[in-house]
Amino acid sequence: MATMNAKLDQILGTLPKIHEIDSQMQGLVKNVQELRQENASLRTELAKKDQVIAQLTEQVNRVDQNSRSTSIRILGLPVTGDTPYAQIPEIVFNEILAPTLAAAKACGDISPQAILIPHSIIVNSFAIPAKNNSTSCTVIVKLSSEFIRGLVFKHKKDSLPKVNDSSSQRVRNKYSIFEDLAPGTHALFRSFAADPRVKSIWTYSGQIRFRIKDNDTVFKAKHLTDTIDSLSNP
Repeated sequence: MATMNAKLDQILGTLPKIHEIDSQMQGLVKNVQELRQENASLRTELAKKDQVIAQLTEQVNRVDQNSRSTSIRILGLPVTGDTPYAQIPEIVFNEILAPTLAAAKACGDISPQAILIPHSIIVNSFAIPAKNNSTSCTVIVKLSSEFIRGLVFKHKKDSLPKVNDSSSQRVRNKYSIFEDLAPGTHALFRSFAADPRVKSIWTYSGQIRFRIKDNDTVFKAKHLTDTIDSLSNP
């Protein structure tokens, strides 16, 4: 009996501690619930901010792309890191603009009497430095109007010189001319081009267009968040 009474006294002595622990546990449960609610609220706020950031990124990219509506990107010109800046417009005019605009005159796209000189149609031009100064640089050219740029794209295939590509045993254009894409559009273009499902891809007025294999539909990417799956399987 004495032993049992001693154990009972010991148990009764632990009851306050048990109540204290229970109270602490209830406090912890309440704190966890509050943290969960706060976490859910923060996630909702972050989702809203992410949406706003995506919208702003889209708007900035669109404005940037619109600012490049008269620009072209040229690869293969005889321009290196050592080429004087003042010579670049002359090279662009002689190698690209003169032959394409002559073809435009010949087919009546512009008046045969039109006098076109480098500084009247080239607003700005510059070379993007290559890793090796002796390597041909990419040249960015801002033209005076979208009309002139359109003539370049229309007549470049037939009017510009061609070379024999020894690696592919095919005749190709000596110069490659593309639209000047904003960074966001360019990154999306590269990601699409790297997808093995894509059969052909190009841009028109800053908008990415592509075809996938076994499908003749031309898909258009209108947003930076577009994917091949979201466009081909809406």
